[in-house]
Amino acid sequence: MSNLIIKNGIVFDPINNISGEKKDILIEAGRIVDKFKHNNSKDVRSIDASGKTVIPGAIDIHTHIASQQTNNIRLLGSKNKEFLKFWNGLTLDYLTKEYVSKGYTFIVEANVFPSLAKQTIFNFGQIPILDKAMLINASNLWPLELEYQKGDIEKLSVFISDLLDLVKGFGLKIYNPFEAEEWDFKEIRDDLSTSGRLYNLSAMDVFRNMTKTVENIGLPHSMHAHIDGYESEVGQSNALKVLEDIKTQGLAPSQAGQTKIKRSQIFHLAHASAYSFNDNTKLINFFNSNDYFDLDLGFMNFCPINPLITSDRRLINQLYKESSSKSHPIIKGAIESEGDHFETFRILKKDNLNYCTIWANALSLALGIKNKWKMQFSINFPNYAHLTDIPEIISWLLNKNIRDKFTDDMNHNFKQDNSLNELDNTLSYNDLIVLTRASPAKSLGLGDIKGNLGVGADADINILSANLQQLDPLTQIDDIKRILSNVEIVIKNGEIVKKGDKINYNHKGKIYWSNGSNNHEDYEKIMNKKREFYKKYSSIFYESLKPNTDKISVIRV
Repeated sequence: MSNLIIKNGIVFDPINNISGEKKDILIEAGRIVDKFKHNNSKDVRSIDASGKTVIPGAIDIHTHIASQQTNNIRLLGSKNKEFLKFWNGLTLDYLTKEYVSKGYTFIVEANVFPSLAKQTIFNFGQIPILDKAMLINASNLWPLELEYQKGDIEKLSVFISDLLDLVKGFGLKIYNPFEAEEWDFKEIRDDLSTSGRLYNLSAMDVFRNMTKTVENIGLPHSMHAHIDGYESEVGQSNALKVLEDIKTQGLAPSQAGQTKIKRSQIFHLAHASAYSFNDNTKLINFFNSNDYFDLDLGFMNFCPINPLITSDRRLINQLYKESSSKSHPIIKGAIESEGDHFETFRILKKDNLNYCTIWANALSLALGIKNKWKMQFSINFPNYAHLTDIPEIISWLLNKNIRDKFTDDMNHNFKQDNSLNELDNTLSYNDLIVLTRASPAKSLGLGDIKGNLGVGADADINILSANLQQLDPLTQIDDIKRILSNVEIVIKNGEIVKKGDKINYNHKGKIYWSNGSNNHEDYEKIMNKKREFYKKYSSIFYESLKPNTDKISVIRV
């Protein structure tokens, strides 16, 4: 790997407080350096970035492209002409092309059941260029029933640390805890604090105890949560109840390791746009008033057809009460002792009040929350928008006239009263880099090496074909969209993987995982009991959850 120097670029690097400065970037052995060890000009390649913008590679903190559920969508859509045309069947080659073309270099698969982690690792191995990580869904794990019930953080910590090590997970996802009781009793608990009939614990017990567990073992990323009531009126009250409860637990960010740039949050709210249907003000006020919480935004666009990959039984029940949803096939399943999954299609129409509200919620959160480091750009892919929609979504953040015009044919009641009517502000270019690069890296606990153009960081870099500072979002928004839709040069670990329309698919990305730090004196005793539990009550052995990573580069954080 030869050395590389990017000369005279206009650099945006929020982690290092650089906003539009002309600067050279030096790269050696895949990392950014302040000077070359061996300054032999013959071994240094040079890129002249004069008049161009240099920024870190983008990071998707919440996506669904490499799970068994996504494979189910591929199967369901295999004969759906509209899905095949618009989404290209969600093939991994196509998704890699679109991610890299938009400047992405790191993605997080946001919902993986432990017993299906093998499939995700297999799919990761088929995705070139991009670095990957996955969040393990521990919401409904029957082996942890007693620990959830008693609040036994030490035993929870031992099992979770061991599980993440075994399956090579990066962090934890909590998703409508123990909603799977509906299989047995044909009802879904409405109150997060009410114990169930099958499990003598509440959803709030799981949110609370797993947040404590994450901090106890010091995972890079905080608890990542999908809260009951997603896309329904009960969602906002539930979200605020959980957030307020976590706030009272007296926790502080406790990321383990020697990382200099540590995360600032103890709790991450996924696709936050889905939790307000009357007024987004309460959610905005909470995040403006509390430092230890962050969120990804969940931007929505209106595609001809949208895949829906979810483990939310309440949402599926709600959708299938609507006649329009019944025309689409659906796969329903339950993973033994782990939770439910559902895969289907829907159409996000601009005349639907709920979808218009979700569309506006993401924008009002992005514009209304003062500290942009508390937010990350996401589209809940593929549930809410396509990767090809990203430049248009960015245009709404940069130009009020564009977003106002987009509402012309939206639901009449929505246009009369929506959260965006009172917001005239827009984002700056620096804000945009924070949302798409710097803040996701920091939230994931990877700020030292990702989303960062400082010395020691991975050389994951975008070079845009123009100086953004010379482009006026009011009059040149089409030029901005064109530049962002096809990033001119993408550099991954110091290698040029995209230049113009040519992409080098030979570069192999890495898989990042972490199990935090746990040296409990009874570690083996606790784990032996859990292994025995699997032998007695499960159709699989605990050790069989281990994926094959022999031919894949895996990095422990």
